Amino acid sequence: MFSATVKFQYYPKVADFYDGKSVFLTGATGFIGAAILENLLRCCPGIKTIYILVRSKKNVPPEVRKEQIFNKKIFEKIKEENRELLDKVHLIPGDASLPNLGMSEEDEQLLIEDASIVFHCAAIIHFTKPLEFTLLHNVLSLNSIIELCRKMRKLEVLVYTSTALSNCNHSDFTLKEEVYRLPFRAEKFVDALKNEDYEGLHELYSHCKPEWPNAYTFSKCLAENLIMDTASDLPVAIIRPSIVISTWKHPIPGYVEENSGIAALTIGVGKGFVKVLHADPNCKLNLVPVDIVSNAHVIAAWYTGTKRCSSPLVVNCTATEELDVKLSTFTDTLTQMSHKFPLPKSFEEYSHLIIVPNKYLYYIVSLYYHYFPAIVLDGMLKLLGKKPRVYKMYRFYDTIMDTLNFFLFRRFVFERNNVEFLDKLLHPEDRKNLSLDFQEATFLDISLQIPITSPFYDWKIDKKSPLERKKTKHRRHILIKSIQGVFLLILSLLVYWIFSLIFL
Repeated sequence: MFSATVKFQYYPKVADFYDGKSVFLTGATGFIGAAILENLLRCCPGIKTIYILVRSKKNVPPEVRKEQIFNKKIFEKIKEENRELLDKVHLIPGDASLPNLGMSEEDEQLLIEDASIVFHCAAIIHFTKPLEFTLLHNVLSLNSIIELCRKMRKLEVLVYTSTALSNCNHSDFTLKEEVYRLPFRAEKFVDALKNEDYEGLHELYSHCKPEWPNAYTFSKCLAENLIMDTASDLPVAIIRPSIVISTWKHPIPGYVEENSGIAALTIGVGKGFVKVLHADPNCKLNLVPVDIVSNAHVIAAWYTGTKRCSSPLVVNCTATEELDVKLSTFTDTLTQMSHKFPLPKSFEEYSHLIIVPNKYLYYIVSLYYHYFPAIVLDGMLKLLGKKPRVYKMYRFYDTIMDTLNFFLFRRFVFERNNVEFLDKLLHPEDRKNLSLDFQEATFLDISLQIPITSPFYDWKIDKKSPLERKKTKHRRHILIKSIQGVFLLILSLLVYWIFSLIFL
């Protein structure tokens, strides 16, 4: 954390720092990684080369996945105004979870000789995966990155993407911009992973208290400890975003990807599929636009590479007061939006969400709204010779939401001095595209931009026209209401039968 008495001065322009330099970026296929890639190309046109590490996925080779990145809507502005900038992006086939990042010797040597700025954004963001799987992807990959950085001839900075929830096990006080130390050095966990000593790994984990709600948040805390234990002598910045939402301003307002964090819940509610949520309606969601997160990465690299901080710079990239919103406000806004801007491939005509704090009451309400209609609908699908899937989808939804309950019943407060400090150092011209000041941003204003630019609002993805989809949703709505009516009738008869046995 920086002292409040520091006398601020403008540093050289951010773009000047990147001029003629080469960057190595992992995680470019993800939401944050793609935003950083676009930001570097648009705001730092003098950059020499951006090397991106891309792995094969579901039989899609790295070359095709690279083109899929450029097909994202956030790259349209670059394509229209300066398409040749995309030629600066060079593919490095590999896999962050493999030794040496799965790279060839030639590609490794290329990075050693040419790259000077490293952004490590690649991670497995999954709350249900086992500990060893998560640490393999999120900690050993960072270990490989650190080893690579030590070999680089002209390393200037390593920027690591963590999460503001890396220390969520300490939710009873303000989470500071510092690395919270574990009882063991990080190398012990790394050695256990490398030796496949999973019993020893779990033993080490059991001694780390208070407990984390899942392996993902622990993996990020362990990764930060790995930096402190093995890379504190290197110029390193750690960026901790909270809940990442759509873009606020750049390059286009309202852009968000379907599988990016809370967007999945947003779409489930908007399509009328998710009707019940087990949570505290007064729980606060700490929201930060993805362009602010991207700016924080680019600026932290610039500052750390220029200033040479004596210890890793930790930046809580978290919400302002306007974007620290109640869950009930969040869901109400999204429900109203779905009525005004219907989503393609919607499940039912009228979307609404009931937030139930009590676990047992949630089971009863979800049985009525989710499971009983799902069982009947699956039965009808079977009769039609189709694969039943509705019940399984609700089971999957509950499995995922069970892992999020920890966050939906707690209030987190984050120190954010460093993000404000970095913003004050910016040259006035850099504020046009790279400012970290988003005090004016409101959730309503950001939400209203989503239907205009986000890909899941594109009706081309729906095989039905808006009118046909409306008719389908209406028929499904009538059917589900009829099923629920039958359910209530059966329940009423059951209660009457039990009452008559006891009192008549």
